[in-house]
Amino acid sequence: MSDLPDRAWFTPLLNRIADAAGERAAMILATEKACQEFYVPAKVKPDHWLARLVGLDEARAIAEVFGGQNITLPPSIGGQKRKRASILAEMIDKGHTVNKITAATGVARSTVYDHRAKRKASPKDDPQGSLF
Repeated sequence: MSDLPDRAWFTPLLNRIADAAGERAAMILATEKACQEFYVPAKVKPDHWLARLVGLDEARAIAEVFGGQNITLPPSIGGQKRKRASILAEMIDKGHTVNKITAATGVARSTVYDHRAKRKASPKDDPQGSLF
């Protein structure tokens, strides 16, 4: 196992959002607003799209950090198949629960179970074990 910190699959911007408002808010934004630029107001009202999307408290926490700025979110995490597979393997090896993995990566539970089964079928210590 590597020494990847939790949330290593997040970009620096998504990590800043997660630090301010939590992983859930960062994942929602990464999924719903991928590759988009948007303005974060200094003060978020309950009817603002950001509050409706991630929750009022989380939106206000984001506004504390990014208020008055335009931010551009990176491409969706789920669209990067090879990177996602690597992250799933890493999280499985670290012993994260299925719920934690699905919440962090946005993949289906069945995908996590499939990856777990593949990890058990091919030993981690022998990278060529599945070839022979």
